[in-house]
Amino acid sequence: MKKVKVYQVDAFTSCPFGGNPAGVVTGAEGLTDHEMQLIAREMNCPETVFILPAAHPQAQIQARFFTPAEEVDLCGHGTIAAFHVLGAEKKITLSPGDNVIYQETKAGILPVNLLAGPGGDLDRVVMGQPLPTMMGICADVKTVAALLGLAESDLAWRELPLQIVSTGLPDLMVPVKNLAALKKAVPDFARLAAYQKENGFISIHAFTFETEDPAHTVHVRDFAPSVQINEEAATGTANGALAAYLVTHRALPLDREKIVVTVEQGYVMQRPSEIVAEITHAGGQVLDVKVGGKAVLVLTGEITYPFPG
Repeated sequence: MKKVKVYQVDAFTSCPFGGNPAGVVTGAEGLTDHEMQLIAREMNCPETVFILPAAHPQAQIQARFFTPAEEVDLCGHGTIAAFHVLGAEKKITLSPGDNVIYQETKAGILPVNLLAGPGGDLDRVVMGQPLPTMMGICADVKTVAALLGLAESDLAWRELPLQIVSTGLPDLMVPVKNLAALKKAVPDFARLAAYQKENGFISIHAFTFETEDPAHTVHVRDFAPSVQINEEAATGTANGALAAYLVTHRALPLDREKIVVTVEQGYVMQRPSEIVAEITHAGGQVLDVKVGGKAVLVLTGEITYPFPG
């Protein structure tokens, strides 16, 4: 029997049992697509990331991301988790300060900034994302509200549109009036999954400007039953898309070239998370998207294979 080493990392937190769990396999050479999918299903984290040698000359590593159900092009918390493990394994050498490594993903060749302390130990991971694609605006507010278990009056759709935005994965941004309304959302996951698949997006990313911590910019909940993730405690790509959406629609003061959006997520799930999105813009036009945070290793183990066909 062969063995593959696996890790579980809580991303977008510095406390165990907070943030969003991700599976990580840093030695994925020789695994087939089917085997990766089986490992992801067995880990049963929202995503499991597999690290392979880069095929593209510009990249240092290749990363592939699997939910328990299918492969996706990009995963923010999986990226944070993967580089945390690569740092712990000493498979990457860091200098104090900012280090840049390029990862090859199905969403493109993307930069990852690795911020290290004086001794070269990894402190924080910041992932570059593709520039936003502002997609369709959803006019069916009543249906979306009902799918979330809310009333149309709970959504702040008169201030901001319900819009699909992608910085690697398409997500529907849904503004909610206040924190109480967002907390009481109880989606119909079966109907929501069908709606997401029919309309070509991964998750509903519902947000409000009312927060638990006054130092944070927004409070969010993310629902992706279309890929068997009913609710996610922290999302990297979706929060990059949200920050780009807020800048594009001038929902934040644009008095600086770099806008920092601090997101709190996972509170309803008892897994508080903090995600920091950075948007560089020129007059509201997004020029760069980055999302970052901390991570903590919570589990190390081995899976034996070959796996069943």
